[in-house]
Amino acid sequence: MSAAVQAASEGLSVLICEKAGIAGGTTNYSGGVVQAAGTKYQKQFTAYQNDTPEKHANEWLAAGENSVDADLVRDLATNAPKNIEWLADLGIKWHAVYGHTQIPYEQSEDFADRIHVYEGGGGMAGGTVLAQTLLKRAIEKGAKISYDTTVTTLITANDHSITGVKARVKNQVTSFKARYGVILATASIDHNQALAFQYSPQQYNDLLFNTCLSAKTDTGDGILLGQSVGAAIQGMGGCIDFDGKTGNGTDNRVPAMPMIFVNGRGKRFVCEDATYAYQYRAIFQQEKQFKTPTYMIFADSSLQADGAWWTADSLSEDVKKGTVIAADSLTDLATAINVPVDNLTASVTAWNQQASAGQDTEFGRQTGIQALAGKWYAYRNRATNLGAIGGLKINVDCQVLDNFDQPITNLYAAGLNAGGWIGQYYPGSGTAIAGIVHQGRKAAETISTLAAARMS
Repeated sequence: MSAAVQAASEGLSVLICEKAGIAGGTTNYSGGVVQAAGTKYQKQFTAYQNDTPEKHANEWLAAGENSVDADLVRDLATNAPKNIEWLADLGIKWHAVYGHTQIPYEQSEDFADRIHVYEGGGGMAGGTVLAQTLLKRAIEKGAKISYDTTVTTLITANDHSITGVKARVKNQVTSFKARYGVILATASIDHNQALAFQYSPQQYNDLLFNTCLSAKTDTGDGILLGQSVGAAIQGMGGCIDFDGKTGNGTDNRVPAMPMIFVNGRGKRFVCEDATYAYQYRAIFQQEKQFKTPTYMIFADSSLQADGAWWTADSLSEDVKKGTVIAADSLTDLATAINVPVDNLTASVTAWNQQASAGQDTEFGRQTGIQALAGKWYAYRNRATNLGAIGGLKINVDCQVLDNFDQPITNLYAAGLNAGGWIGQYYPGSGTAIAGIVHQGRKAAETISTLAAARMS
C-alpha cells in the first residue's frame, strides 16, 4: 500500500492484488510502530537530541552480524526519518518514542530511543490504523484494489522482462498487464512449512511447536513467484520470535524482572534483558543442542521487583494451570524440570553473587539485577512467532536480482518479501514497518523514474 500511494501520487495507474479479503496483512496484527533516527519527534519525546541515521545504520549493521547488505541498511536508515514525515502528512499522529532493549555487543554511542508510536498504535492490532490510512490515501489517489486475488504467475516477454501477472480471482484466472512493473510485497515464508523446512530451521520449529501470529495468507507466494523467473534468495534463516506471555525484552521502558534463563543442563546461557529475538535465537539454539526445553527461573522475591510479569494471584493461577512449576527448594525445582541439581544450584548461586555486587559480569545484563530468594518457580520458554526473515535479493532501487546480481526487468520486491536488510534475528520493534514503508515507496519511485524515461 505504501508503493500504491507513492505510485498513484506520481500519476501511475495502480492495481493492488490482495490475496485476502481485507488489506493490511500482518501489519494489522502489529503495533504499527516505526524506527527512525533524528526526527523532530525523537527530539520532542526523548533525551536523544543528536541522533543520526548514520548511528542508526551502524546499530542495524552490528545486529546484522556481517550477514546483511550494508547498502540496503544505510539506505533504509537514511530515508526512515523522511518516511516518518511522509506518514505524518498522510494523517498519522506521532505521540511517543521509546527504545528497544539492549543488544549485548552494540556500541553505546549507536543506541538511541527510535521506535515511533502513533495515536491508536503501539499495542496488538494497532497496525490497522497505519494500514487503513495507507489504503484510504491509495484509493483517493486513484489506485484500485482487487480482494481475494491470488497472483499465481508472472508473465514474461521474450526478453524475460515481466509484463504482467496471472491471478486467481474468486476461482477464476485473470491476466493483468503491467506496463512498467510488478512489485512483490507478500511477506516472507511465515506459514509455508515446506519453505521453512528448506530455508529456516527456527521458523520451521515454530510452525511445528509454537504459535505464529502473522497473517495466514503469508505463505511465501512472492518468493516462489520470484524464483520462477530466476530471482536469487537472500537473508534467510532468522525469524521474529518473542515471549507472548511476558513480553520480556520488547520495550526498554519495562525492565526485565529478576530471573535467569537456564538450558537443559541447568546452566545460564544468554543475557535475559537483551532484545527479544536475540534471546529467542539463543533459546532455540540451546533447545536444539540439548533436545530439552529451556526455562525462566525466578522466586518469590521477583514478584516485588519493577517489571514483574506476575502478581501473587496470577502466579498462583498459572501454577494451577501448569504454566509455571513451583517448588520449595532448588533441589525440588531441578527435579521437576529434569535438570541437574548441582548445575541449577550453581547457576542461581552465581547469579545471586553477581546481583549482590550489582553487576552481571557473565552476560552483561542491565536491568533486574537482584538476588533471588523465597519459593522457586520455573516457566518454560515458548516462542510466539511474528514471521520469518529473508526473501528475494534486491538492490537499493528495490529491483529483484537474479543469481548473477542482474536486475530482472520490471520486477521489484519490498519489505519482508525482500531479504538482506535484516540479519539472523530481528533487531527490535519498528524495524519491519520502517522497511516495508521505505522499500514500497522506493520501488514505486524507481518505477516512476523509469516510466518517465521510457515515455520521453
